[in-house]
Amino acid sequence: MTTLFAIIMTSLVHLIPLPVSMEPGEGFFTLNDQTQFFLSKEAAMAKGAALYFAETVQPSMGIDPAFSKSRPDANAILFSLNRSLPSEGYTLSVDNHMIEISAGDDAGFFYAIQTLLQLLPPYVYQPVYKPDQYTPSLTADIPCILVKDYPAYRHRGMMLDVSRQFYTVEYIKRFIDRMAVHKLNRFHWHLADDTGWRIEIKKYPFLTDKGAWRGPGEVLPTTYGHAGQRYGGFYTQEDIREIVAYAAARHIEIIPEIDLPGHSKAAIASYPNILCDLTGEVELSIQGVSNNVWCASYEKNYQMLEDIVREMVQLFPSQYFHVGGDEVVTSQWASCTRCKAFMEEHDMKDPIEMQSYFVQRMQQILNKFGKTLVGWNEIMEGGELDREKTVVHAWQSAEKIKEATAAGYRVIAQPAEYCYLDMKHTPQERGMTWAAIFDTDKVYSFDPVETAGLTREEARLVLGVQGGLWSELMNMPPNIAEYQVYPRLCALAEVAWSPRENKDWDDFNIRLGQTHFDRLYFMGIRFRIAPPQADYVNGYICVTHQYPWMVIRYTCDGTRPGPKSRLYNGPLKTDKPEPYRFAAFFRDDIRSEVTMANLPYDRYQKPATQVTGNVETHSRTPLSLLGDNNPASYVSCFGPLNEEHYLLFTFEKPVLSPGITVQTGLPRVDIDIVDFAHVEYSTDGVHFKKADCLWENGGCRFVPGQPVVAVKVLFDNRNQPLTYYLQDLRIEK
Repeated sequence: MTTLFAIIMTSLVHLIPLPVSMEPGEGFFTLNDQTQFFLSKEAAMAKGAALYFAETVQPSMGIDPAFSKSRPDANAILFSLNRSLPSEGYTLSVDNHMIEISAGDDAGFFYAIQTLLQLLPPYVYQPVYKPDQYTPSLTADIPCILVKDYPAYRHRGMMLDVSRQFYTVEYIKRFIDRMAVHKLNRFHWHLADDTGWRIEIKKYPFLTDKGAWRGPGEVLPTTYGHAGQRYGGFYTQEDIREIVAYAAARHIEIIPEIDLPGHSKAAIASYPNILCDLTGEVELSIQGVSNNVWCASYEKNYQMLEDIVREMVQLFPSQYFHVGGDEVVTSQWASCTRCKAFMEEHDMKDPIEMQSYFVQRMQQILNKFGKTLVGWNEIMEGGELDREKTVVHAWQSAEKIKEATAAGYRVIAQPAEYCYLDMKHTPQERGMTWAAIFDTDKVYSFDPVETAGLTREEARLVLGVQGGLWSELMNMPPNIAEYQVYPRLCALAEVAWSPRENKDWDDFNIRLGQTHFDRLYFMGIRFRIAPPQADYVNGYICVTHQYPWMVIRYTCDGTRPGPKSRLYNGPLKTDKPEPYRFAAFFRDDIRSEVTMANLPYDRYQKPATQVTGNVETHSRTPLSLLGDNNPASYVSCFGPLNEEHYLLFTFEKPVLSPGITVQTGLPRVDIDIVDFAHVEYSTDGVHFKKADCLWENGGCRFVPGQPVVAVKVLFDNRNQPLTYYLQDLRIEK
């Protein structure tokens, strides 16, 4: 009979991803500097997993378990082979005297170790990132438990786009380390796109000499946050080998991608001869890029591509090779002299058939090297592909999972509305919005079978699930990539690994908040904490958070709360809520986005206002939104802003107000604020006076003392970021 003690202990075991089953035991196993490893003769493959465990705990605990030649009677971690267990599966048994691990393959031993590490205190994950902030402990108690486990899907992936933003070798290794902790096993490496070619190809050196760099004097213009600076980088073939080996030691397979035939501006700018023989202008890509498609009828292109593949397959042992195939401007081929003749010769009635022809040629090339082609779901368009040699990567929607499996294709499920982690968490935060706005709970709700409505036969074709991080907006602020990915990747890991019948959002959220946040913290991950919710009601600011235990700090002067700011302990009485700022803190180190009180709509005057200026705005947010007197609306504008830029608010009638606030950033959350500006106001519409206020935290409040007819915001050339948000004036009654 399960005792109360065992039940309590099991409730404190917070594993992510959740195993197939856990049975509580009594007491603890004490890990100490006398603990030994023992591998049975058949389990020699487990040595790598044992060494990984030792390397993890040694810096944080000060112990280094040794290998024993004979089977110890106590205080040991035993490894034994059990071929009856599923691939990557394991059993982990912890009693008062011994830890026993059984698996059928080396991956199973590795994942057992990942579970064992999560049974230890979270500080064991602090070996490298903050070595000055811990005191080694020579012992740790591990609760007695029996875990039986294996993955739901064999493909559990994460994609990183290194074309739009370049990440160092060390960053890639850290990215892989964190995937391993969450039992993910496929790293999809997006190595080439319009904005950069990131892998050395020795036969075609211009791909990196030219195509890996953007900025003044380069063949590629500056994009995505680098303000006219030369920017870029690439991975040498030696770098690639190092990273592939590093990932393999953590049971992560790297699937390379070079995006073809579209999204190829970097390659075409490096070798212009691969472009079509165009007879006129062609439409831009969906991202606004011109002439970014390989000529599909130019035979020399396929020789070049075969040369590129030949070098890459020597670097990547994966069975899979990703060729992209998405968002191709197929109309380019209709404007190409060579392609038009080719289509006529082969009785092609639509340029989309050229896409299928291109993909088939790539498939033939890859088959020469024994590789399986992977492509985004558009590869299904225009013709049939060999089902046995093709994997469809479904990204546009969950419906594409259904479409691909119904057609008999194997599928990797990565629908953007659930799995693109560059999307915003909430409307007020940084990120993309075109696919969806979603938080961790929506990621957790994804199930490729149920969400896509698959039959049993179709479900068998789903290889697994994957997250993705496109890096357009990942240049700033620091750690924004980690902010976007975590904790959403934790939820995705449970979708990929855990049985669907075991999934429970409330339980996951408890495990995440009570223990896993600590693990992420000690790993050095600057994960996202949700901003607090602040509401102004009946003269009080009331603040809540999804985790009631989270520390909330605040200021009342418009400045950003820091780790020494006032603690929020209950409703705050005030008749001037505007300057109050709130943030949630984890260990007084990781801070949420700063937020302000949600004020009633009727708190401000709503004068008829015309807004003019010379800032470049996003097409979806015209300047007129700044004059609609809606505190929730905003304008997205492109920088960098300098002293030539301005905004002018002109009122239809003179306005008398006890205070006018100019604020940048997203409403209620100070993201992408203008750091340097000043404000002027006019009482006659002709002459302007500088407002007596200090520009701080993206804005200022001034008291004109007399009716004003216009307010002008003048920017400063010290502003460098390429994206800003502008808000309506707050004109107090």
